[in-house]
Amino acid sequence: MKGKRLALSLIIVFVAAYAAFGVWIAHDTKRILVKAMSGDSDYTDYMNEAAYDAIHPVRRGMTKADYSYDPSAHDISFVFPLHFFGVSRAFVTQQYTDEHFGFREPVRLTLQLKSGRWYATGASIQS
Repeated sequence: MKGKRLALSLIIVFVAAYAAFGVWIAHDTKRILVKAMSGDSDYTDYMNEAAYDAIHPVRRGMTKADYSYDPSAHDISFVFPLHFFGVSRAFVTQQYTDEHFGFREPVRLTLQLKSGRWYATGASIQS
């Protein structure tokens, strides 16, 4: 009986920790997507250049160089993270619609834990 309680307690602690890490990853994933879409020059704190190039609409050739990010036009859906220690895959759908162009696309980010935050090392967008 005592062994079952211990096993159940360990399972509950593991599930709670896994869920807490998932919330943390989801939060950082949203920050990464906003940073990539905004075109801020400090994106290197959040992702490498390959991930930035895969997400930013001007770098992808979706719109012209005079693109200006509007946060109210950007919607990021529920983030589904799969993680194991310091690496993660995050699956999310983002939508951006303004007066010049718009899109809705599923994004898959590869993340690594670096200096206390999640850092995107790769991005894949399914068109």
